[in-house]
Amino acid sequence: MFYLLLPSLECRQALISHLKTQGILSVFHYVPLHLSEMGRKFSAGKGDCPITEDVSRRLLRLPFYNDLIEAEQARVVAAIKDFFLQKHGRGCGVAGAICD
Repeated sequence: MFYLLLPSLECRQALISHLKTQGILSVFHYVPLHLSEMGRKFSAGKGDCPITEDVSRRLLRLPFYNDLIEAEQARVVAAIKDFFLQKHGRGCGVAGAICD
């Protein structure tokens, strides 16, 4: 699995939207175990694991499948760099780190 850990939920959502305009599907899918259906039966619930909950809001899974060719990988990387270099990605505060 290839993923990015973004600084905020808003940044993650903005990047998902940006990639979608480029025809690139990126998803968030990590639900903390203690918030899953089964986990709620054994857990104190929301707020019980604040770091896990924070990371789950910021995690973005990138395209990954057996037939993903190098050119498609390069297109995904270019679209991510484009996001952070454009003004809508600069508010995420990680442009220099990811694009240099």
